[in-house]
Amino acid sequence: MNEYQRPRSKFELAHDNFDFDQWPFYNMSRLISLYHRRLDAALKPIGIDTPRWRVLSILGKRGTATVTQISDDGVTLMSTTAKIIRRMIAQDLVETNVSQKDARSIEVSLTPLGIQMLEIALRKVDAVAARAFMGIPEGEIDSINEITKQMYEHLEH
Repeated sequence: MNEYQRPRSKFELAHDNFDFDQWPFYNMSRLISLYHRRLDAALKPIGIDTPRWRVLSILGKRGTATVTQISDDGVTLMSTTAKIIRRMIAQDLVETNVSQKDARSIEVSLTPLGIQMLEIALRKVDAVAARAFMGIPEGEIDSINEITKQMYEHLEH
């Protein structure tokens, strides 16, 4: 048994008692897909989608970020991130500049319109999140966060 293996459990697809409804990845995938559908529906009237929201939120948190940082934070391929940023430049939501620290890096920041869009989008995203978290105690949400962070770290390394 290597360091990544556990004793056989009901969470292995090959296990005789495997049940998709009890598999965390199945449930997380369903949750994320539905969340993105609800988010896209909420954001569409203001002219953005989930990928653009992700960039807005990252820049709202960081202020300015390189394309690489946005790609890493958003867990998105670099080429996909670059396409999203090009679309957002065309909408005047973000602007880019060559990094003063490293001329090989492009820094991205919000325009005044991007800042306004972020503020509007935050209210819409908060409404979707409130619906998702309805009736779930904060302690349970904290537990989900801790567990999923651990799982992410295991897969990342």
